[in-house]
Amino acid sequence: MSRFKRILLFAIAVIAMIGSFSILEIYNRSNFDVILSFDVKSEFSDDYQVFYSKANLGWEEQNSLHMNYNTPGEWKTLEYQIPKDTSQLRIDFGMKKGNILLRSLVINANSQVPIYLNELEKTSYNQVQLENVIEDQLEMYSLGKDPYVEFSVQQFIHDSVHKTSYVHKTKNIVISIIFSGLIVFITRYLKTSFQFLRTITANNRLILNLARNDFKTKYASSYLGVIWGFVNPLLTILTYWFVFQVGLRSGNVSEVPFILWFITGIVPWFFFAEAFSGATNSLQEYSYLVKKVVFKIELLPVVKIVSALFVHLFFIGFLFVVFAAYSYYPKIYNFQFLYYSVCLIVLVLSLSILTAAVVLFFKDLGQIITIILQMGFWFTPIGWPVTMLSDFWAYIFKLNPVFYIVQGYRDTFIDKILFYERPYETLYFWIVCLSIFTLGTVVFRKLKPHFADVL
Repeated sequence: MSRFKRILLFAIAVIAMIGSFSILEIYNRSNFDVILSFDVKSEFSDDYQVFYSKANLGWEEQNSLHMNYNTPGEWKTLEYQIPKDTSQLRIDFGMKKGNILLRSLVINANSQVPIYLNELEKTSYNQVQLENVIEDQLEMYSLGKDPYVEFSVQQFIHDSVHKTSYVHKTKNIVISIIFSGLIVFITRYLKTSFQFLRTITANNRLILNLARNDFKTKYASSYLGVIWGFVNPLLTILTYWFVFQVGLRSGNVSEVPFILWFITGIVPWFFFAEAFSGATNSLQEYSYLVKKVVFKIELLPVVKIVSALFVHLFFIGFLFVVFAAYSYYPKIYNFQFLYYSVCLIVLVLSLSILTAAVVLFFKDLGQIITIILQMGFWFTPIGWPVTMLSDFWAYIFKLNPVFYIVQGYRDTFIDKILFYERPYETLYFWIVCLSIFTLGTVVFRKLKPHFADVL
């Protein structure tokens, strides 16, 4: 590697690291929930209500949240998600008389900011006798006639948003280093990736002809022929529909019938599973072409992907028909499926270039991929909403690039959200795809001279 190229890659790494760290800081400050939490202990169960107000506009029932304290004599943590622009809070302590202990009053956004309870002596309160106040604990006696404490919270929210914790800082630094490393890796082998893409685009007619032949010959020995390519997925959809909606009586999701929500997730998964599995084994299946020196074997994984695309396009039409049957007629948002179909193809191509080359030398990889696909259906939120998970586990599951596509299909057909309205998720998806694609092309090029020897 020349000195100039090293300097260039170093400059790219620095710029990428600084830029990604800045983006992450902006993301943390723009994508957060403000949580009010406190521990409470009382001798009776009751409903604890929190009112929030903006610019001191007063208290209204629609601007309040309820939590039930149901563990008399024990401490319980109550959490309320409040708007980011809240300026005043009011905590109502139910309607029963008795002693109440309050501690660990905290505002949590990007970092935790405690509200010292001894300062509540200076605030407004009603039907409450403050008996013992220390920094982190407040002991009071409720008179049972709408008892409450109200106080200003604007400064606490501001501090919680802008004072990023060391954990977040460390996480952002680590992610920035990884991101810059991926950008350098992609840049270094950019020429190899372009050569691979040029080979594909220069032989698009050959790919299409081979894909048509592959699709026909796959079911040539069966009586129903290519119909089986459509029957199996349809029966799978009907089975899951019967189990979840009829048997388990799953209700509406995202305000649409379960079946509509479900098929928008499973249709892209059908394509991903079929195309990835087929493309991974493409070099083994077409071993007679691999041994021909004149044939460009880079095309074989693409042939399998295009072959699977025929069925996928049918099920896209199926989606429009089913939605129309439920009186959800096509809108401009629905044609965003073209973008997410491209995402699907790019993701499968990136993965299969790598796996198709490696599986020839590590035969167990085919079985491993089969297991991963079986588990992947359940570990990708297709039949269940990711909102069921805690924030931590939801974050982990969203790292799966297939989740971006499944969610994208639901954004397209249900939620009416355009892909550029999810800029951070989109950036993450394409960086992951480009990184895998670059790695795949590099590995494929290095192993290519040995393919014929192991087949």
